[in-house]
Amino acid sequence: MLAKLMKYEIKATARWFLPLYVSILFFAILNKLIFINPLMNKSAISDNDSFLLIVREIISSLSMFIYVVLLIGIFVATLIVVIQRFYKNLLGSEGYLMFTLPVKSWQHIINKLFVAMLWSIVSLLVAFCSIIILIPNKDLTKIPYALAQIMDFFGTSGIVITLLFAILTLIHGILKIYTAISLGHLFNKHKLLLSFAMYLGLDTISQFVSFLTIAIVAKAAFVPFDDILEGAVHHFKYFLTTATAITAVFSVAYFILTGFIIKRKLNLE
Repeated sequence: MLAKLMKYEIKATARWFLPLYVSILFFAILNKLIFINPLMNKSAISDNDSFLLIVREIISSLSMFIYVVLLIGIFVATLIVVIQRFYKNLLGSEGYLMFTLPVKSWQHIINKLFVAMLWSIVSLLVAFCSIIILIPNKDLTKIPYALAQIMDFFGTSGIVITLLFAILTLIHGILKIYTAISLGHLFNKHKLLLSFAMYLGLDTISQFVSFLTIAIVAKAAFVPFDDILEGAVHHFKYFLTTATAITAVFSVAYFILTGFIIKRKLNLE
């Protein structure tokens, strides 16, 4: 049943993202063609032909502007969908139907979390690919060298820890939104406003605990805190592992709290 829920959720949200993905890649390619097209090059246009110069500037500027708007929009849309699908589909009017399904409350959360993560990662990959498309051809050959340098700098274990931290940070961020919305729905009025207030409260608590824990670990390891802020290489893995553990603990706490509210304190609109 969980697999069917995920399939339905992906279909329901794909209509938001697929047009955006196609559009952003289209304008990335269009901008690349404009930059490499000799007819659009300033040096190929006579200074006396001011009309062509103006047209060239308008086309290139407009195309790049649309690309940047789409690039920003892809992440804004991801955030909106994460909030909207949880809020409307589980805690709004659609919740009455969703909770009649033979699915446990934690499975609803897993479903929303998995699909939200999926689109977040795909959005990031599409944005990255669009940027790669825009990179001049002569500079593309430098990318493998840069990646090799990063691997040598951090090592395999450092890359693994970084990826694990990134994934857990994504999970943590999504679950924090879910928890804030669930807490806001414990009240009968001003649910959205209170959900936002709850998010700020949860974020403040998590930031404070993370800062305090890392400071304690740094003191225990006899590492000057300034060295951490400057990103000392030999302390990177140690403190990133600590941050990963903290993020994992908060993620589990958010998941449990959200599940408890949905199961025991459900207050649908």
